[in-house]
Amino acid sequence: MPLEMRSNPAFFASRRAVWLQWAVVGIFALSWWRGETLLADLTRQGENIADAALTARKAATAVQASLGLATVEVIVGANDTLERIFRRLQLSLTDLATLRALPEVRKQLDRLRPGELITFNVQNMKLMGFERKLSPSETLQVTREAKGFDTQVIVNPLEREVLAVEGVIDTSLFNATAAAGLDDRVALRIADIFQWDIDFVLEVQPGDRFRVVYERLSQDGEYLGAGEVLAAEFINGGKTYRAVRHRLASGIEGYYTPEGKSLRKAFIRAPLDFTRVSSRFNLFRVHPVLNSIRAHRGVDYAAPIGTPVKASGAGRVSFVGQKGGYGNVIEIEHANRVRTLYGHLSRFAGGLRAGERIEQGRVIGYVGMTGLATGPHLHYEYIVNGTHRDPQKVVLPEQPALSGAALADFRLAARPLLTQLDSATNPKTAAGPTVARSGGRL
Repeated sequence: MPLEMRSNPAFFASRRAVWLQWAVVGIFALSWWRGETLLADLTRQGENIADAALTARKAATAVQASLGLATVEVIVGANDTLERIFRRLQLSLTDLATLRALPEVRKQLDRLRPGELITFNVQNMKLMGFERKLSPSETLQVTREAKGFDTQVIVNPLEREVLAVEGVIDTSLFNATAAAGLDDRVALRIADIFQWDIDFVLEVQPGDRFRVVYERLSQDGEYLGAGEVLAAEFINGGKTYRAVRHRLASGIEGYYTPEGKSLRKAFIRAPLDFTRVSSRFNLFRVHPVLNSIRAHRGVDYAAPIGTPVKASGAGRVSFVGQKGGYGNVIEIEHANRVRTLYGHLSRFAGGLRAGERIEQGRVIGYVGMTGLATGPHLHYEYIVNGTHRDPQKVVLPEQPALSGAALADFRLAARPLLTQLDSATNPKTAAGPTVARSGGRL
């Protein structure tokens, strides 16, 4: 009987599956080998580049070391002087004395600003020169020459634009100025200008409006920030306050109403920068600690512990110490039988003592929660002839207004600024703020 062979589909299907598996394994093995090779090549290439860069840096360092050159950047500390910095860098004090002997340089070296940067060029522990920025537009450059030190002030002028912008308070003055495209420093300046008329901690509310004419400063096309506020308007609770910056013939600068009255008064409304307030003036309130009706003859300003507290007016310190529920207290006697009290302080300003004369705005202490206080805050009282008065509503004495030639000069200078103030636009509702370029460079 002849042998008959027939194909078996299941047999060949299993064989194909095995071949396919081996093919896949082979492909993965080849990919792995090529990937490892490529990774190794890239690693070696990266190492070569890094080695070359390191070699170049070492060569540059070696050249610099051979010349003894070094650039040292020093950030001025709180109590730094040039002498202390020279000693730290082990530089010659004789060189410092030589520099200070130059009349045009000494005044530019004596007062350092904490946080400023001074760049020194040193060779073999010998001062070769340094640079110090005197202002945004001026840099003092000192270079050692064969005959001695050469000094020059390099001037890079600022460009100035004068802009007029308005805004509306929704939640806070900071948010409103930011929405109008203004720096925070403009918000602080507005509060500073009107601090004698408006308590920016308590009295500012949604719907209040402001207008400002201010300087926008730039240098070489780069924006630096806001400059001076030249004129301002603030509408608080429907009442309008206006101010114009003006320099008197004596050189004194200040802000005046359009009628020529100085905005500066004997007292500022709030003895600390504006922040959240926890309690208003109220003669019938439940004391949070004693849980009883107790007259609250003052205003509480809730603020973080350590917030600086300012003297609301010039006067003589009559008491510094602890006083019952007030905790740490400062009392100041002012003219016209006015007395102010600052309670619950965490500590007093260094060196403050009874009998000392102080100026308005000087920091006298720091917010705390000493005495009968449930949280950190300043308790502030304003007393006239022994009677407590609401510090937010009391009428404050004014300074004499401008008159004669001084008033005429002021009106002439103020007219264009007031016109520009009236033309201020709100960036939210207009294409942009009005811009008037005045002189270009500073």
